Amino acid sequence: MLEARGLSISFGGLKAVESVDLSVGKGEIFSLIGPNGAGKTTLFNLLTGFLKPDRGEVLFMDQPILGRQPHEIAGMGLIRTFQKTNIFAEATVKESVAIGFHTQRQANIVDILVNGPNSRAEKRAVEEQTREILAFTGLLPWSDYLGKNLPYGKQRLLAIALALAAKPRLLLLDEPATGLNPVETKELIEIILSVRETYGITVLLIEHNMKLVISISDRIAVLNFGQKIAEGKPNEVAQNPAVVEAYLGRGFRNAS
Repeated sequence: MLEARGLSISFGGLKAVESVDLSVGKGEIFSLIGPNGAGKTTLFNLLTGFLKPDRGEVLFMDQPILGRQPHEIAGMGLIRTFQKTNIFAEATVKESVAIGFHTQRQANIVDILVNGPNSRAEKRAVEEQTREILAFTGLLPWSDYLGKNLPYGKQRLLAIALALAAKPRLLLLDEPATGLNPVETKELIEIILSVRETYGITVLLIEHNMKLVISISDRIAVLNFGQKIAEGKPNEVAQNPAVVEAYLGRGFRNAS
């Protein structure tokens, strides 16, 4: 579904990402891990059009996407969240998710202005789908809260709900468990697994919570100083000496 070949980018003299190959198959939950500053978010930015690489190429659904604008890539179904919670602070939860459907609207401007039949039908469909996503993410009881008034854990779920409204084929989650307590993390794990099971969406995520990564991932790739140093199934990566040295720590391998 997604393939990166030889992606490289430097900032000044710093090689942030260097010759990274990555391949994500349809239906996978694929995790990208590594120490702080390893280049993970930079790689996400390269994959989604927010940065242009110095070298390399990216294919999504067998289509080259380098040079396309982020909104064009999103329109193809490659949707991402961000480390910092990106929600509409002054909109209610249900209004925020409804806004996320804007790329799916087909009614013309005249029909919208006069509230014609096509516009009314789309509005009903958006309301129904918004309610479905809010129920799926556990946010239905919070529908009328302003985004800024949601507890932090619910804000993280709202960011996922917004992404789901954009109808992703591949969902990229940038550290979705940051700041969550164990109960919220368990809820997040269930939602990520259900995203694949219920909607058939492929997931690529960056995450520091190793228990989360190990528990849900089909495969894991590890970056260190901008280079991919390992890739494989969770148990293989957890036992890889290079990964243990770079990121997990000796105690993790012994505990495993």
